[in-house]
Amino acid sequence: MATSQNLLEENIISLLGLESLPNEEKAAILDKMTELIQKRTMLRVVEMLSEEDAQTLANTPMAPAEMVAFAAEKVGNFENILMEEILKAKQEMLNAAQQVG
Repeated sequence: MATSQNLLEENIISLLGLESLPNEEKAAILDKMTELIQKRTMLRVVEMLSEEDAQTLANTPMAPAEMVAFAAEKVGNFENILMEEILKAKQEMLNAAQQVG
């Protein structure tokens, strides 16, 4: 079983043994994972924000990078939350792949 540090450092495509997929498919997998991690992270962050900050986040048009910067400024442990969600998503993908294969 891979350690948490290995999971964080290793590319999910390599972990899943999908290096032979066409680049478009690899990009699609990475895009879906990134979207999932962003959503999960932001859901956790919103719960930690003050009502005023949550309203600002909800009502101010922001690019994803701006949302991350806002969240990181308002939530002191944002990076830890992000790493936890990355680790969780990678572990879920590995578990699913092991059940299939």
